[in-house]
Order: sequence, then structure tokens, then C-alpha cells
Amino acid sequence: MEKKTLEQMSRFRQKVIRLVIFEKKSVYETAILCGCNAEKVKRVLKKWKMLSRLREQESLPVPKE
Repeated sequence: MEKKTLEQMSRFRQKVIRLVIFEKKSVYETAILCGCNAEKVKRVLKKWKMLSRLREQESLPVPKE
């Protein structure tokens, strides 16, 4: 995952991403560790995936016809 994308997010979101993606914690474990509910963790993950896909599309070269 791109470090630049992660740095643009708030500290809370960085913590959630770090726990779920890099440390392989479950959504529910992450919610307990962060002091929030599972739905909020799921929303953060959804945003992270969307931003990651957007970054990948920007970095791909445009095919010439």
C-alpha cells in the first residue's frame, strides 16, 4: 500500500489501517483497540480501498490507440 495515501489520512484512520491491513487484526478487534464501533472501522476501510484504487488508476499509463 502506498505510504503517501496513508499519510494524507487522519491519525485515527492511520491507526485503523495499520491494525487491519498491516497487523492483520479483525474489524472487531480493531474497533475495541480504537475505542469505536465496527461500522466506523468498515467505513474507514471502504475509504482506504477507494483511495488505493484511485491511486493505482492514476499511476497506470494511458494506452495509445
